[in-house]
Amino acid sequence: MSDWHEHLVARSGLRLAGLILLISTWPEGGLLRRLVMENPAADMTMPEFALAALLFLSASAGAALTMMGARLWQPVELSARWSSAMGDLPRV
Repeated sequence: MSDWHEHLVARSGLRLAGLILLISTWPEGGLLRRLVMENPAADMTMPEFALAALLFLSASAGAALTMMGARLWQPVELSARWSSAMGDLPRV
């Protein structure tokens, strides 16, 4: 049986979710700019910090999902150097 991320619906859905996250950065950035411009000399408030963190996460996750899609879950092969350092841990 194939993994969930190998299906066409999942692959296109992940890329679509990435695009939606990237599009959501536009209003988030506008709101953050408006909050900062209201009081430019003041220290950063908690809502500004939270909105900046949300903006960063939306942009990062959106870019990763849009560019990589389902390949984010693709297994990678470790070199012998790193796999021997892990000892007897079960491999996934």
